[in-house]
Amino acid sequence: RTKKRQRQDAQPTMSASQQQLLQLARRLSTVGITSLTGWTAYKSNTDPIHIFWDLDHTILCSVSPLPSNNNKDHSDNGPVESSLLMLQPPNLHYFDQIDDDFPYNTQTLTPNTRTYFRPGAKLALWVSSKLGICHVYTAAQESYTYNILTELDPKREVFKGFVLHRTEYPRIVREGKDLTVVMGSNCRNTVCASSEKRHHDDDDETTYDKNETTNEIRLERAILFDDKVSNFKPQRYQNGVGVIPFTEQRLNKLISSNNNGSGSSVNYNDSVVNNWAAYLDEVKEMARLVGISVWGTVHLSGDVRKVVGWVRKMNGSGDA
Repeated sequence: RTKKRQRQDAQPTMSASQQQLLQLARRLSTVGITSLTGWTAYKSNTDPIHIFWDLDHTILCSVSPLPSNNNKDHSDNGPVESSLLMLQPPNLHYFDQIDDDFPYNTQTLTPNTRTYFRPGAKLALWVSSKLGICHVYTAAQESYTYNILTELDPKREVFKGFVLHRTEYPRIVREGKDLTVVMGSNCRNTVCASSEKRHHDDDDETTYDKNETTNEIRLERAILFDDKVSNFKPQRYQNGVGVIPFTEQRLNKLISSNNNGSGSSVNYNDSVVNNWAAYLDEVKEMARLVGISVWGTVHLSGDVRKVVGWVRKMNGSGDA
């Protein structure tokens, strides 16, 4: 017992000066976090960034024709031994729709496409909508775009900005996504007039009031998230951040392992581990985009293109 007490007494203790330094560090960290939060809120309200989101392979993946397995619960593997430590990740959110880019029955109007939302996408979009103004910029046609918005954001609480698609801007397909088509447009109370209203009904004061406080869209405050780097060409890659594509192959990693259960607890556990790894990979990518949005919001230069440039350098590519 004496030796034990001697060992305890011999353990290093913090001096008064060290304790003061630790307290100072804690206070400084608290002040820093508070200041950053306040600065983020200030910039979001006074000079918000404009975040343009691609749809396909960025925040979702559509599969056509419909998968043969129409069971909504992908985790039904039969009776297996499981534990709380080996729970499956959350089921993917998806819905079925008609994509008129593909053949479908015009008589029965049976859906021909299943659209899966990327894990973490809905939360990432919600957070981004608090940082700035979210817009849609997609090469998809109008009907497909609004099918997705009806499912994803029916009350337009997230995408309060423009909805740009190839039906209205067919040049997207050949020339990429030119952000200047909305540059100089104003947003009232952080809600932009829809592109159709802006073009065809500028006198509708309930949608667009030039006399109220506005936020003009400028290239230095605009960022585009897209899985296709070629879409960044119109702005010479200065405003675009490349996204790891959420392809059908990556989607299959999320759902196929759930459908391969053989009843063995060993196989089940391996399947769950692989499924969680695939799930967290997608969440991590969406978290990265949120982080870039935060950085673009608080950057002291006020120019998100500087943030985009740094991201491109970190990725080791001049174009992504």
